[in-house]
Amino acid sequence: MKRMALAFTTCLTALAGLLVLTSAPAQSLQSGFDKAEYIELLKVSAQFGDSTYIANFPKPQRFKPVYRAAVVGLDNLWDLWSDGGNTAVINLRGTTANSASWLANFYAAMVPAKGELQLADNDRFTYHLADNPRAAVHVGWLVGMAFLSRDILPKLDSSYRRGTRNVLIMGHSQGGAIAYLLTAHLYNLQRQGKLPADIRFKTYCSAGPKPGNLYFAYDYEALTQAGWAYNVVNSADWVPEVPFSIQTVNDMNTTNPFAGADQTIKKQPFLKRLVLRKVYNDLSKPALQAQKNYQKYLGNVASRTVKKSLNGYVAPDYYNSNHYVRTGAMVVLLADSTYYHRFPDSADKVFTHHFHPPYLYLAENNLSAPGVVANAPGPAPAGNWELTYLMDTGTDLTTLYPDKKPTLLIEPANERVSGTTGCNRFTMPVQFTNGSIRIPKAFALTRMQCPGDGERRFLDSLQRVNRYALANDTLTLLTDDVAVMRFTRR
Repeated sequence: MKRMALAFTTCLTALAGLLVLTSAPAQSLQSGFDKAEYIELLKVSAQFGDSTYIANFPKPQRFKPVYRAAVVGLDNLWDLWSDGGNTAVINLRGTTANSASWLANFYAAMVPAKGELQLADNDRFTYHLADNPRAAVHVGWLVGMAFLSRDILPKLDSSYRRGTRNVLIMGHSQGGAIAYLLTAHLYNLQRQGKLPADIRFKTYCSAGPKPGNLYFAYDYEALTQAGWAYNVVNSADWVPEVPFSIQTVNDMNTTNPFAGADQTIKKQPFLKRLVLRKVYNDLSKPALQAQKNYQKYLGNVASRTVKKSLNGYVAPDYYNSNHYVRTGAMVVLLADSTYYHRFPDSADKVFTHHFHPPYLYLAENNLSAPGVVANAPGPAPAGNWELTYLMDTGTDLTTLYPDKKPTLLIEPANERVSGTTGCNRFTMPVQFTNGSIRIPKAFALTRMQCPGDGERRFLDSLQRVNRYALANDTLTLLTDDVAVMRFTRR
């Protein structure tokens, strides 16, 4: 009887969740940091705590729980929440007291941001988190994301079929680190056509450590710019400062004054060469050796324990770097004297500034704006612009436009846009109104014969556009809430 009662209760709960999902009116996510939205997600995130922790923290008001997954991987867990309309929350758990959860943090060697993990004997996970071949990420959190994504994707699909079009991704602490990687993974699946193009993702990484190197950060920030991802940090919290970072001469862009240092030194007179060689070695070798030591202990040695926790796991080849950097658009919760009076430093309670209560206090009291505080549509984007991103190209822009990239000359006062497709010139009447843009189906275009498929893709994408977002010198053209094209000011 108890089993029957439990099954009946479970069915009622699931039915209630379905009713909630279909009852509220639809609304669209807005770009930009939203204080109220972040606070609500912080309340959602805190529901992973124990009963005492949850009881002493405010309850979410907008979102209700729909599903909680089983624990997988290195003690990783997520749950799904809904506002009853077309918006869902993927909520990622942070570090727990379980040794496997801490192992995920200390398994801190870097691996390429594009590749494959062997999670078990017959289980391989293919991922593509950044296009730059020099991009690299934290292997322990990548393993966690790989396991979590296996359960997240089917739930995302079923939510989409019930009408969900907006997905907020929230992670606090280790959950924030995993949120970076999951966000990049979902965007790539969307780009490959494996996820619907009309799902709009927005990410809040809260109290998160550093997820990867500079080249991953560049790709992630370009992917989510115009107000679709934030990194929220308490200035008193030490966790966003880790993992330890070591920058070596190998961690810089290819064109730099240090790349040819060895050849430059060889060309100097003998005595000067000896001095310069010693100085250069004294400056560069300690960092190079430290990077090797970190990779040895946080990669090779840590992987032996990981293999004991994950039967059949095979450690991948590591990327020879430990240059971890802060990633994403930063929102700083600045700790002041009033904050420190309420949450004083403690030698014993090292997480006193890291848990949800201090973050909630600072978000409520030290963030001045009550709603969206960044990345509004802004004025109409006048001036000259050059294409830097085109959705679903399947190739890079240099290959697609070998001679010159498409450009726009926008003249809002004349309600006109002209430019080039990378080959032909065009001009068209265009209307800009409060973030919306209306582009005609017919317009003037020169008729030179153009090689390749670049012109067609550019024009097809341009005619899908109905909104724009302007952030500093970046112009994003969107179809509803999906970024289709991106330009930088010339």
